[in-house]
Amino acid sequence: MTYEVTLKPSSKQFVVADDCTVLDGAAQAKVNLPHSCRNGSCGTCKSRLLNGQIDHPGSLDGITADELSAGYILTCVAKPKSDLEIESTYYPELDGIEPILLPCKIEAIDFPDSDIAILYLRLPPNSNIRYLPGQYINLSWKGVSRSYSIANAEKQNHRLELHVRRVDGGVFSQFVFEEIKPGTLLRLEGPHGTFFVRDNDAPIIFLAGGTGFKPVKAMIEQLLEQKKHRLIHIYWGVSTIAALYTTLPELWQKTHDNITFVPVLSGSEKEWHGRRGLVHQAVMEDFSDLSPFEIYACGSLDMITAARSDFSNRGLIEKNFFSDAFTPFKQID
Repeated sequence: MTYEVTLKPSSKQFVVADDCTVLDGAAQAKVNLPHSCRNGSCGTCKSRLLNGQIDHPGSLDGITADELSAGYILTCVAKPKSDLEIESTYYPELDGIEPILLPCKIEAIDFPDSDIAILYLRLPPNSNIRYLPGQYINLSWKGVSRSYSIANAEKQNHRLELHVRRVDGGVFSQFVFEEIKPGTLLRLEGPHGTFFVRDNDAPIIFLAGGTGFKPVKAMIEQLLEQKKHRLIHIYWGVSTIAALYTTLPELWQKTHDNITFVPVLSGSEKEWHGRRGLVHQAVMEDFSDLSPFEIYACGSLDMITAARSDFSNRGLIEKNFFSDAFTPFKQID
């Protein structure tokens, strides 16, 4: 049995089978809805059910029991039991961008730090993958798949860049740091996600935790290529000095008068003379009113949850907070 789903306020419609989630049904109909983890962990796909009946799990990490009682759902786990009306954003910017499956080869690996690897993936010459900076792919090898944000704005010379953090007990990161070599063949599938820079003139705060810098890098590269002169503030939080594995933000700050960079260290290294503490709190120390800004945050779920809550107390408009969370089930190493 199939049911019709109507999105509000766009009035976009699509059909979903009763054994399919709303998000998967939308994807099959090539309708792009907010999403990231696809398993109920991050809350990015949270929407409001206006009319209809659904099958939905109980409280998950991405939604509270109170939110469920108030009519909110996660489209990545909700299955229709009738025709539905849902209040959710539709992204026409992603029309024509569809996930595809491709072979790829490791062209080169750099290790800017003992716990960070930068992979350069060579794609087939005839590959037609399209993506927006900020989206992610699923990378597979030896039957193991992990999600990684794309770290370059465009696939120059048929090449994608990924940043991989060593994770204790992480199967795929162990592959990367101990087994994968240049020439290794892998498989990628994507792109996925609705984390991309919206096209307007609002000033931006990029909030990155650890290797959450990788989609930020791609997004800023895109803005620079487009010669956008939006005010850009980059806050990058790390636990060690070595985890600031690239000097690109410093270079951007030196060469572009619209970009400022604030690194923030949460560790206790005595050699560090810059800002300390939690990265989102550094933002709050610098801005008493966040209402003019768009926030793009990538990092741990704890960081994003805290930032979303605390920033709202500084006037941030809820719809102007965009995020991509590292969740245990999404397995972003």
